[in-house]
Amino acid sequence: MKKFGTNIKAVDKIDRPVPEKAILWAAQNEYGNMPNGDSNCFPNWHAILARKSARIACPLATFGEAMTQAQERIWVIDGYFLDLDDGNRQDRMAHIFAWLPETMLAYDIKFLTKSYNTGDNKEVDRDLVTQFQEHTARINLHKSKGAIQCAIEVRFTLAQNFNYVHDRFAIIDDELWHFGATVGGFHSQVSAATRGWRASDHGAEEFFKLAWDARPLTGKKQS
Repeated sequence: MKKFGTNIKAVDKIDRPVPEKAILWAAQNEYGNMPNGDSNCFPNWHAILARKSARIACPLATFGEAMTQAQERIWVIDGYFLDLDDGNRQDRMAHIFAWLPETMLAYDIKFLTKSYNTGDNKEVDRDLVTQFQEHTARINLHKSKGAIQCAIEVRFTLAQNFNYVHDRFAIIDDELWHFGATVGGFHSQVSAATRGWRASDHGAEEFFKLAWDARPLTGKKQS
């Protein structure tokens, strides 16, 4: 198995400032109290009902902005990041692609999730990888000569190889995000996200690498 990060040209890490710590909630249109539509307060009853009854739950705009502005890396560990919740999976993919614009600077993008293949459709994972490969090619067309080429990698091994994670996490450059539900704030129930943690202060990078490179357990199950 190819080890973590071997496809990325080594570069000097830049010590980038991390935003102030914040707790955020995704909100439906007109129910947030922030200029971008998010909320930094728990939702009231009307906001809860509006979100739960919507065909598509509005994602967390602040996280999308952070992804778009990433300079080096975007790492996500979430078994449900590409899952089918309300709406359909292509709605989810459209949001993610919008957060990864063709002019983006980040080049080290990794999504660690579970397999979405089902008994009726065993090609879901392959289709998702193909879509990301095609989007990667579009991004690299905009890269200037000599720039590091973007690589978007997806592994569907979280549930099979590292079924120890309940919460969901993302690392953008050196900022650690923690989500109570789906990374990106796609869940329709009340769920908060926190930001502003320095990933290198909390062992987040080492944890991600451990999960990314995990091998299937073999032998007898330990009691």
